[in-house]
Amino acid sequence: MELPKRTIPTLPPTKGAASKRVVSSTSLRPPVKTTSQPVAKKTFNISQVADKNTGEKIIIYAATGLGKSTLASTSPNPVFIDLDKGCENLRNPTTNERLNNVPGVESFDDVRAALQQQGLFKDYNTVVIDNATVLQDLAEPWIFENVPGPQGAAVRNIEGYGFNKGYKHLYDAMKLVLQDCDNLTAQGKNIILIAQSNPNRVPNPGGEDFLCEGPRLYAGKPSIESLYCEWANHVLYITYQDIFVKKTDAKKAVGKATGGTTRVVYSQPEIYFRAKTRQLKSGEFLPPAISFEDRTDDSLWQYMFGGKD
Repeated sequence: MELPKRTIPTLPPTKGAASKRVVSSTSLRPPVKTTSQPVAKKTFNISQVADKNTGEKIIIYAATGLGKSTLASTSPNPVFIDLDKGCENLRNPTTNERLNNVPGVESFDDVRAALQQQGLFKDYNTVVIDNATVLQDLAEPWIFENVPGPQGAAVRNIEGYGFNKGYKHLYDAMKLVLQDCDNLTAQGKNIILIAQSNPNRVPNPGGEDFLCEGPRLYAGKPSIESLYCEWANHVLYITYQDIFVKKTDAKKAVGKATGGTTRVVYSQPEIYFRAKTRQLKSGEFLPPAISFEDRTDDSLWQYMFGGKD
């Protein structure tokens, strides 16, 4: 018995010759790789590191009222970006003159625009951002306006981006300010970032976690506090000298603190606070502890710059 032949249905003809698709055997072959021109390799040599006239990158942090802004006001020829509005009634403790300021800076965009403005700081040696803790607060509404949330939705708080994603956006935004500061230090301007202090929990792989005083910036993952401290040449901590704690009750975890009110600037760390210093242009290092006995004490800047001018 002869089997019926199978017929393959054909598609109806399309209108217009341009719509006909012709598939040739050559179109199914993989594309031929084109050979690009070889990239010329750079040649290198070895020379002594050049002495560049770059500015210092400084973080000063302390509890409120310990003289962070006052100390910054005695730095070489400073101008303030006063986000904290704490300099309005502050005067230079040596000359009693009002401080130089950039008025009208109210948002995160304003801070970046001021730092990027050509020639704004040409007559000054030091740019002081007072303070970085407020700057971080201003960065949050900036990312809400500029970084959409899941599926393009508007975001109203840092948690709206999903688990830890908002803090990554905050980290990236705060990194932009450091890039602006780097452009100024490349022009020879010193940058001072003032911050409030805060004890942060430090993970300890070798034992129990512990608290360490540092700038009051986000210290989770990714850590803005670590980012800023790594960026700075000098992280300086102001506190009282010779504090002693006497435990008055065995049942309580805290005790009574005693000591004087003499302030000191620490440039090298202890296990319970952050600080650091890098080699100065003079080839020396800052002393571990520097006097800050009164408002006019500019010993720090004398060590760092050999004078205020």
